[in-house]
Amino acid sequence: MQVFLARTLNKILLLFFVVALALFAGVFVTGHFYPEYRTYYLGVFAVISIILAVYFKYLENYWDKKIILKMASDGKIALMNIQSGKRLMPLRDTSLGRYWIYELTGQLWNREHIPLQKTFQEKMNGGTQEIPPGFVYVTYDELKPRQIFIIPNAMIGNLPNLMPLVADYEKDKTIDIRYLDAHYNRGMVLRTFKETIADYNSCYTDQKI
Repeated sequence: MQVFLARTLNKILLLFFVVALALFAGVFVTGHFYPEYRTYYLGVFAVISIILAVYFKYLENYWDKKIILKMASDGKIALMNIQSGKRLMPLRDTSLGRYWIYELTGQLWNREHIPLQKTFQEKMNGGTQEIPPGFVYVTYDELKPRQIFIIPNAMIGNLPNLMPLVADYEKDKTIDIRYLDAHYNRGMVLRTFKETIADYNSCYTDQKI
């Protein structure tokens, strides 16, 4: 799904660029045929260009997050054991932020706890090297099987409607759950909790020194 979003954003950016270029060309046309309106046209051109830029930046930063929040709020989640991951393509945003699109493969348990083998793409932090194996919660809707995103742990904890679903998975003795620390920091970050605790202890020690 992240590859689809990235390609769609590129198309939208190209469309906005064409519109802005056409409006810019209109500055010269207006200045030649209607010089008395040139100042007003420049104002309209500036306002429209700013609106397009702000709207695109909003889509770039929040499109996937809005989908995740909506699906999680509706209870459309599943438990997934990530088994492997590989880099698909590098990605940069309009602020030159660097990301990696990873292809992740693993076993997903749907609401009926039926295991399914799934592969999906996720936008990871630019410093991501290895994908640790472990469990995360993902968005999942059988009617929209492509819309699989990793849900940050903090979001799971902040949505009370998900607690019964999480508890139901954790009561299932056939699933040996070992959670990963999943959080967003300029792209998704996946770490084992052992790594997270070690990093926290290191930072705490440095602060004391």
